[in-house]
Amino acid sequence: MNASKTGAIEICFLGQNVNGYKYTDENGNVYRLSDLIKYAATLPEIHRIRFTSSYPTEMTDDLIEMFGMEEKLLPFLNMPIQSGSPRVLKLMNRPDDLDTYRTIVNKLKSVRPDIQISSDFIVGFPDETDDDFEQTLNMAKEIKYINSYSFKYSPRPHTVAALMKNQISEQIKSVRLQRLDGLLNDNQREFNTSCIGQEMICLFEGIDKTGNHLVFRTPYMQQCIVESGDTNIAPLQKIKITDANKASLRGEIIK
Repeated sequence: MNASKTGAIEICFLGQNVNGYKYTDENGNVYRLSDLIKYAATLPEIHRIRFTSSYPTEMTDDLIEMFGMEEKLLPFLNMPIQSGSPRVLKLMNRPDDLDTYRTIVNKLKSVRPDIQISSDFIVGFPDETDDDFEQTLNMAKEIKYINSYSFKYSPRPHTVAALMKNQISEQIKSVRLQRLDGLLNDNQREFNTSCIGQEMICLFEGIDKTGNHLVFRTPYMQQCIVESGDTNIAPLQKIKITDANKASLRGEIIK
């Protein structure tokens, strides 16, 4: 890995279940994602490290502890839950246990109090009842995800779920998605607003189409817009957040 030749200052470890990474070398030594993070953090050119997406069942203690040990690891984690109903999770054939999920979140916050979580949700899975959906809403309220992706279940050919009885109508799925999105949007807006007045080290991503605004990415992966005609910008800048809405932040560079 030679980051100096590419100019990279951020590394994102990417995989459908990236925290399940495991490698055994010729001497029998086993390496996990936490070991990759430790190594990447030794590179002086690298200032930001993150990974996505992560399965709750693979959030082992060694990985959780990295959030408290390594400052270069961003205080942000995407950890999909899909549903807040244990019954629906079982129907989805997901081994996730909600109490275990809560324990992981609590452990993360204990080692890194400023960490924030995002998630993925599916509404309208076959046989999802009103009570099941209310449990999903309650989970979203409890964890207060700062941003999430939510989708209506759509049948896929040759899958077990597509053959299940009690398929949910499109109308009900749409209503449920609208309610969930409303809650998630409120959570995101609330967190963004709480950032006003804070100073953050942000990654410069480019210039918008007008040429008058600089686009940055915060440690929580929020988009931050700075009004400036100066294009001679260092990759990392300290920015004071001055305004916020659901979608993005506004800020000014601290000279």
